Amino acid sequence: MKKILKNGIAFVLALSLALSFGCIPAKAASVKGVVAPLTVFVNDDGGIMGSTRVTSWNEPGVFSPDFKSYSVSADIYLPCSIFNKDGGSVFIDPMVQFWFPDLSVNGYLEADTHIRVGFDFEKNCPFWIGLGKDDVEITDLPYINNATVVGDMVKIEIVDAPLNPTFKAADWDENIGARAKWTDPVPDKGSGDACPCFQIATDRAFKGSFAVANASIKFGNKEYKTNYSNKGEIAAYDGEVEGYHELKASSINTSALSVAKTSVKIKKGKSAAVKVTTMFSGDKVKVSSSASKVATAAYKSGKVTITGIKKGKATISVKANGVTKKIEVTVK
Repeated sequence: MKKILKNGIAFVLALSLALSFGCIPAKAASVKGVVAPLTVFVNDDGGIMGSTRVTSWNEPGVFSPDFKSYSVSADIYLPCSIFNKDGGSVFIDPMVQFWFPDLSVNGYLEADTHIRVGFDFEKNCPFWIGLGKDDVEITDLPYINNATVVGDMVKIEIVDAPLNPTFKAADWDENIGARAKWTDPVPDKGSGDACPCFQIATDRAFKGSFAVANASIKFGNKEYKTNYSNKGEIAAYDGEVEGYHELKASSINTSALSVAKTSVKIKKGKSAAVKVTTMFSGDKVKVSSSASKVATAAYKSGKVTITGIKKGKATISVKANGVTKKIEVTVK
C-alpha cells in the first residue's frame, strides 16, 4: 500500500481536470453510519504511513468457496478537509474479511483495483480513478454508482464492487508489499463468517474521521447487510497509528459546523443556549467573544451557553473543522 500511495501522489494535479465530471452539490443532511478515525502521517524518510480498516462482525455462514461471486457495497463519506488545493487523494480498498473458527484465522478477498478519489476544486466536484496492479488508470469504474458533494463531505456510492477471487491470508508479506497467499485448505461451505470491509488511506498527512454507511456483502443472489445498530459489532483498526477501536452507529452530519441561531437577545445577567452541530461526535469546538465585557460564551455537550454581562452588542465566534460561524448577541 505504501508504494501505491507514493505512486499516486504524482497523478493528482495532472488528472484533476482531465478526470473531473459534472455534479450538483446536494443539500447537507444527517445520515446514520459508522464513524471511524483516520490518522496518516509522514515518517522520517518521507513516506506516508497509516490507514484504517473498518469491518463488521459477523455474518454467520456467509461463505462460499466460489470466490468469483463475491462483491461488496457501501456509502463512504469523506470530509472535504481530507483534500486540499495542492492535491490530496483518498484510496479506498473494498474487501471481504472472513473468520474461520475451526482454524482460528482470518482470510481476505480484495479488489483488483484501488478506488482513488480526488477533488476538482474548480468545479467543486469529486473525481475518481482506479490504480490497478500496473498503475493502469481507469476512468470508468462501473461499480461507482455516484460521487457527489453532500454538504461539506464527498459521498462515494460503491455498488457491487467485484473482488479478486484469489484468497489471501491475514499475514503481510513484506517481500511483495501485500497480504500473503492463503496456504491452508479452503474450509468447507458454511464454516466461515464474513463481513464487508473497507480500508481507507490518503496520500498526504491527515488526522480526522470518515464514515461508512449501508455496507453489504453479496455472493450469488444472496445479500447480507451490515447491522449498524448493534453496539460492539463494528471495528476499526488503524494499522500504523492508534490500534483497535470498537465502534457503533452514530449520526454523521454532512455539514462541518452549524449553529441553531445566528442572533440572540438576552437580558443582563441571563443566559441563552444555542445548539451546535458538528460533522462528527467529538469534534473540537472553540468559542470566543468579540466583547467579553458585554457577553461571554462557553461550549459544552453540543451547546454554546451565552451569558450577558452588561448592555451592548457582541459577536460570538464558533469554530470547528476549519469553519467559523458567528452569533450576533444583543444584551439588554
